[in-house]
Amino acid sequence: MTETVATPSSANPGLFARFVGVIFSPRETFAAVAARPRWLGIMALTLVISAACQYVILSQPELQDNIIDRQIRAMEAQGPVPDAQVANVERFIGFLPRIYAGAAFVIGPLFVAIIAGILTWIFSMLMGGNGTFKQVYAVVAHSGVVSMLSAILSAVLVLAGVPPSGVRPPGANLGVFVPMLEETSFVTVMLTSIDLILVWWLITLATGLAVLYKRRTGTIATALIGVYVVIAVLIATFTSGS
Repeated sequence: MTETVATPSSANPGLFARFVGVIFSPRETFAAVAARPRWLGIMALTLVISAACQYVILSQPELQDNIIDRQIRAMEAQGPVPDAQVANVERFIGFLPRIYAGAAFVIGPLFVAIIAGILTWIFSMLMGGNGTFKQVYAVVAHSGVVSMLSAILSAVLVLAGVPPSGVRPPGANLGVFVPMLEETSFVTVMLTSIDLILVWWLITLATGLAVLYKRRTGTIATALIGVYVVIAVLIATFTSGS
């Protein structure tokens, strides 16, 4: 029988301690989060940092040019594209940094809610665990500290002058291991869709769920990473050129 984690009442780390703890001592941090599921502060912090990073990433001229080029080629496949329509695309892409940065504050909480709802349904309802939606939401929100590092890495690489891979910003994805293949090939698209930091995020999320539901981290992590790989394969299947 599963049950939620209990920690001593003195185990009440502050925002910064939890922020750092998710990276360096996740099990202890998630035990404290499960006992007192606060999420607003950590989510606000990660969203602000992620939004700033997205603004930097999408402001890169080469990345914007690549996005514009792909959009125009897609339209040209349907027929001639008027100059006015090309100008509209270029104008819209210029607004992308602000659009994405602002949307992060809406999409972020919604994404966490959807993930937390699915995980609560699986672990609490289907598998008989005692974790609440609020606890799972707090766990997912705290695991976002790790996924945020992917945005930080990409922003740092952009500022360092590292070029994008097509319409994808530079990062820790597996696509770097197949530079000899076409950008739109199935293998390249699939590997580029797998970010090593996001794999780390899934392991961190699995750790939080394992602490909350008293289950094995390895089993949960394997399932989450398996779903991630399937999504990468689907993305490559529907978006690759070969």
